[in-house]
Amino acid sequence: MNTLIQTKLDHPPFNLGEATNIYLTEEVLEAEDNYGRFEAMRPPPGAWKDFFQRMVVEKAKGSRRKASNFTMPFNGERYRCILADSSHGWGITMRKLMSEIPRIQEDLHLDWAALQPLMEGTGLTIFAGQMGSGKSTTMISAIDKLGRAKRGPLGTVEDPIEVEFQGGSVIQREVGTHVDSFEEAIKDFVRQYRKTIMVGEIRDPITANAAVLAASLGHSVYATLHADSAVDIVPRMQALLDPQLKPILATTLRGLWWQHVFRRGNDRSDPLPIYESLSVTNSVRQIISDGPDKLPQLMQEMHAQQRKTMAQTAMIHINNRKATRVELHQWLEKRGRISDEQFR
Repeated sequence: MNTLIQTKLDHPPFNLGEATNIYLTEEVLEAEDNYGRFEAMRPPPGAWKDFFQRMVVEKAKGSRRKASNFTMPFNGERYRCILADSSHGWGITMRKLMSEIPRIQEDLHLDWAALQPLMEGTGLTIFAGQMGSGKSTTMISAIDKLGRAKRGPLGTVEDPIEVEFQGGSVIQREVGTHVDSFEEAIKDFVRQYRKTIMVGEIRDPITANAAVLAASLGHSVYATLHADSAVDIVPRMQALLDPQLKPILATTLRGLWWQHVFRRGNDRSDPLPIYESLSVTNSVRQIISDGPDKLPQLMQEMHAQQRKTMAQTAMIHINNRKATRVELHQWLEKRGRISDEQFR
């Protein structure tokens, strides 16, 4: 008999098909959905236990010290899986991939008027945030909203491919399956006349260098990056770039977008997006070129562009009684940015 462990006893168990993040072992299945609800089942339901055992047989090859990364369809969904050994034995972390591209305003509740100027023309636009912040989903949705006519021929390199783009003239490559690295795919896209290039994640210097070079050659490049704020994107990129490429970062950047998604942990409250952004204008480029000591001035540019800071978007949710100051306090505090009080 399965034993269900719920964090919210007043809620019925959710359908496992709705779970976005899963950890699966021989003994337990732990699942979390997009609302932040968490549930666990001991032992896993039969089909899930069979899936686990089959993956261990098929994917646990070679040294037990090495994890196995793969994308696998199961129960009508696609999952990005990592099978790894631990002190408790084999376990699989599973992230459900998108079946269709969500809409920017209707589904993600983001401001297209703030995003659109960061998407047009050539250059590099970076979507940043912490792990699980939804930055990749926003990037994909924004590119999709541009439409085939504006984006032109599209090349994406991802790990894994999150969702299939429609509209034709699309090349999508998965690292480890279709190409060895992000860098190699970006270089290929330049030769393949891809007007728009999407990079699933900038995680190392060679990918950062390739993305900046492609943008400097007149391509429209979009990428994700782990960063703490919109302003923090700049030093994070500078830390990754080779010395000869750092000087052209300011002229190559087009837009900076940072976001997080607050989840309360029940199905009565929709996830709340918290975000901030900055269009890279000539004055922003000058600040970046003047060195790290001048970067705090980027917050003044954000204000001059009448763009909301993360503190301001958090305050909107608080004023609309969708969350409390206590719940959103970390986005109201100063983290290298202007706080909401300074705009009153």
